[in-house]
Amino acid sequence: MFGVVQYTHLVRSVQPRICGLFISLALGGALAGCGGRSQSAGGVVIRFDVPADPANLNPLFAHADAGNVEQQLAHLAFEPFFDIDAHGRQVPELLSEIPTLRNGGISRDGRTLVYHLRRSLRWSDGVPLTARDVLFTLAAIRDPRNPVGSRAGYELIDRADAPTPRTVRFHLSRPWAPAVATFFTYGTSPQYVLPEHVLSKERPLERAPFNAAPIVGDGPFRFVSWTRGDRLRYVANSRYWRGVPPVPRLDIRVVPDPETNLTLLRSGQIDFNLIAPAQQATLQRSSANVRYAYAATALIAGIALQTARPPLDDARVRRALAASIDRDGISRKIAFGRYPVADSDRPRFSWAYDPSVREPSFDPAAADRAFDAAGWRRGADGIRRKAGQRLALTYVQFPETATGVRSAAVVQRELYERGVAVTIKSISNAQLFLPAADGGTLATGNFDLAYVPWSMGADPDDRFLLGCERAVANYMRYCNANVQKLEDAAVIRQARDARKVDYRAIDNIIARDVPIIYLFNPTYIYAYRPRLTGFAPNAFVPTWNAYAWRVGGGG
Repeated sequence: MFGVVQYTHLVRSVQPRICGLFISLALGGALAGCGGRSQSAGGVVIRFDVPADPANLNPLFAHADAGNVEQQLAHLAFEPFFDIDAHGRQVPELLSEIPTLRNGGISRDGRTLVYHLRRSLRWSDGVPLTARDVLFTLAAIRDPRNPVGSRAGYELIDRADAPTPRTVRFHLSRPWAPAVATFFTYGTSPQYVLPEHVLSKERPLERAPFNAAPIVGDGPFRFVSWTRGDRLRYVANSRYWRGVPPVPRLDIRVVPDPETNLTLLRSGQIDFNLIAPAQQATLQRSSANVRYAYAATALIAGIALQTARPPLDDARVRRALAASIDRDGISRKIAFGRYPVADSDRPRFSWAYDPSVREPSFDPAAADRAFDAAGWRRGADGIRRKAGQRLALTYVQFPETATGVRSAAVVQRELYERGVAVTIKSISNAQLFLPAADGGTLATGNFDLAYVPWSMGADPDDRFLLGCERAVANYMRYCNANVQKLEDAAVIRQARDARKVDYRAIDNIIARDVPIIYLFNPTYIYAYRPRLTGFAPNAFVPTWNAYAWRVGGGG
């Protein structure tokens, strides 16, 4: 018999999930190796690039960066409870069904969740995957000794037990509406079930060999090797529950430069690439033999304003800055209309999205009046001054984003026209998103303006971004007591309509206070070779359905 396993340890910590924006990653079609369909050197190899070297391959410790590198890789070797397909539909993965009130998976009081695992799940080494693995991973997430990306929501689990090998129950201290959409799926920092029989022998987990060589997984591919700064290799998992994937090998290189990836795509050396709208125009002019896939994303790109210090602690200045920037023009001219203007942190497909919310629109005259009213008046050189101090701001960005780089130049010019001197500082994606202990630019607050892509979760809970406490993605240092009250209320209510009212109120307050100048909610453009099939990126990562990738004819 499978005994009941329980724990009651409580931890509190929050970390965001920030996902990638406008960073080229490429899926290669150079064929080499052995096994599978005979091509080139006797086998099929899919090659793709990631924009940065991962810091850790254990998904428990996945780092947030603009390229979402570690989450892309995690989806190859590990699976969530359920995924979300290219059309936004929930797809059970490790679960046989997703908990609901109707199927009894959610209790009437919203405090108990019951999960049922699929039959015959196995790790890549043949060991059965059971509820014990879920409980082991849950305890690891909540263990304060483990520097996990986020414990948002997990700290509300008072108790967890496993009455059978395929059944897990989570008991919450109070109802929490985002629970199903967060636990072991697309929360603010996604988590995956880990193999207890491997990691229980590798303590402390922070220094486990598994972190650099996760040789046992449950996803469609199995990790083989990692040459730091160069490449990673995976092979098909013969014990994957859906069956052996059609492609026997993946060869993944680290290539930070988006233009290099575009060149590889145009020359036919890779099979797909995430491209900026301007790059699509280049491809279309070159008559490259590619097709396009479009994915509405959960990503919101914007300019974070450092509200903890002058002059951006003044909401009048923040509103003046917003009115100085032609966001519609950026969307049209730089993103060719593919990245619709955003006015809140709600993706357009979110049930909480409200099109009536509006940040200050582009209005140079209104911006001038607002700057003047805040005491910032133009000097002889055209730059505004107050009490002898120039209105000079530092704008940080990362060079791996083609659209972000172009947008920064427009923002710099338009703010200069309003009397604001802006210095653009280019910082690598890795440095920008490092933790404060490692000198990360955003985490330490060492900026005035910062171009940031935020990846929102499947649930509209955005306390990780706008909350006053434990909101690690709140690089703005923004805190509004009314917003915090509404955020706390929204995650307790079970009725969607009631939650929508709270989120609409939050969005209107943010539009007034402007801690973020929202730019756009992009629809990603992926260019791919006709011979690549089964490629269907979702709103979060392009690798979610790597099990379906195939390489056929078609050039």
